[in-house]
Amino acid sequence: MSRDNRAELSAGPAEGLPPWTIATTAQRILAVDFSTEELINLRQGAAAALRVRPVIRHVKTGAIIPTWAYGRLSDTDMEAIDHATLEFAQRLRPAGGQLPLILPQSFRTATSRRGRGNLNLATNGDPKTLKSQIIIELTEVDRGTPSGRLGEVCNLLGSACKGVFVRLQPGRDAITPIREVRAQGLSLDAGDIPGTDSYVASTLLEIGELAQGRAPLLVAQGLTSDGFFAVAEVAGFTHVSLKCEASAP
Repeated sequence: MSRDNRAELSAGPAEGLPPWTIATTAQRILAVDFSTEELINLRQGAAAALRVRPVIRHVKTGAIIPTWAYGRLSDTDMEAIDHATLEFAQRLRPAGGQLPLILPQSFRTATSRRGRGNLNLATNGDPKTLKSQIIIELTEVDRGTPSGRLGEVCNLLGSACKGVFVRLQPGRDAITPIREVRAQGLSLDAGDIPGTDSYVASTLLEIGELAQGRAPLLVAQGLTSDGFFAVAEVAGFTHVSLKCEASAP
């Protein structure tokens, strides 16, 4: 990233899979830590993919920035975070085996040609591996997202990648932006659901009912225990994952 009003991205220590630091356009220093979640096919009871989970925190205070607050970050900040996710995937790829990787990318980033072009970073510039091994999960999709533009971006990403998921936001408006969009998968992150375990369970049931038939795959991810697996299956979800904590420096 250049220094002219752009978020800056730098890798952390060389050992292992380190955190990344970002100097935002508001001159705040953020760290992006990562973990992976094994995506389980509920019907087969087997691993189907690895999902990369970025966690963004203020370096000075250690406070985690929740996903609902990502809208307060600038486009260039989100592009830098998405860039870090792709670089993490590149380092993870040799250890990831043959399982496809699910990589979250902001809808804001994916609408730009440069943002879509950066996807090759995840596979060290290999378009064949991108097509066979990388699934993009579009985030920051809500009731204000233009359905037509979302569909266009899904088609563009789908032509380059193995598949495209769209992350739903909890609530009765969850499917509003995807009514006319055909994605391979729809995802719901338990981290986006505030409240008790019973509320998480009721939200899974609600979203499952709303999303039925709108995509071949329906994913409940970031679950805090496998006790939610049965609820997710009853709700119609096809895949689940357990939340793993990101490693802090």
